Amino acid sequence: MKGTKLYRDRYTLGNPIASGGFAIIYEASETGRDEEVAIKICNKHDDISYSRSIVREAELIQRFHHRNIVKLHPIPRMGKASVSYANAVDLPNNPVFFVMEYLKGGTLDEYLRQVEQLTPPEAATIAVEIARALDHIHLQGYAHNDLKLENIVFREPVQAGHAFTPVLVDFGIATRVMPPPGITLYIMSPEQLPQGSIHSAPELSQTDSVKIDVWGLGIILYRMLGGKLPFSGRNEKSLTDRIRESRPTSLRSFSPLITAGLDEIVIDGCLAKNPAERLSLLRLGHELKRICGDGVPAQKSGQSGKSRKSRWFFRSGD
Repeated sequence: MKGTKLYRDRYTLGNPIASGGFAIIYEASETGRDEEVAIKICNKHDDISYSRSIVREAELIQRFHHRNIVKLHPIPRMGKASVSYANAVDLPNNPVFFVMEYLKGGTLDEYLRQVEQLTPPEAATIAVEIARALDHIHLQGYAHNDLKLENIVFREPVQAGHAFTPVLVDFGIATRVMPPPGITLYIMSPEQLPQGSIHSAPELSQTDSVKIDVWGLGIILYRMLGGKLPFSGRNEKSLTDRIRESRPTSLRSFSPLITAGLDEIVIDGCLAKNPAERLSLLRLGHELKRICGDGVPAQKSGQSGKSRKSRWFFRSGD
């Protein structure tokens, strides 16, 4: 696929950034644009629902205009208005595709694998930026529903002494209601885990999707501060049971920098089993701002700050 021309030679595909069950993201160049772009192409042609998912994601990203949300690049049409997606008639089966900004800095998951833990001000700085992106989405009546380390990508490589640039990506299951089956298990909140199965139909629950995003941000905060995830298990059942029933280990046992107040914010404010007991996103943002002020720079670089190809990850159905 590298070197393939799309859309009357406007785009030239480069190396794949990531691939999933029904889509591949490529780095690409665009005629008339100096910086690289990223192109997401549907690679499942025998099920129209997959193409519809790509279309829906492009239409959603087009709605959002926030510095911490990946930017969609409209596809121009000669003599007509630009569109958010199109069919790649240059490829077999004419798959649907859309074009985004190319994020150079790698995922939060990759960065944490290098540095292990962050200080409270660093973690709060990243979390506040993502909370602002979530608030923007919520105000338009949607929830992300798949908030995890792999879906936060840095616009630029993390360098010591420089500001973090976290960006929220992958809106494949963003919705107004409870997310469909296929969401990553370790980030699922207790109310998403019905008895006997981790899968359920959306109509079976009156779940508050906003509080699901608060739970997801709590998982991310816990990992940034504690160096590990709050719940783990040998298999799906044991992990599910711990999400439902276990209280995470206090973050204070992992770092002397974590105060009792911050520990309570994450464990009781974000990871409360009852969604009604979780903090609102606004309250969480205020608490985090008290910790990081106007934001702090990174203390450690990612891979010595060298530019590298970002790798985005998908859930199994993406």
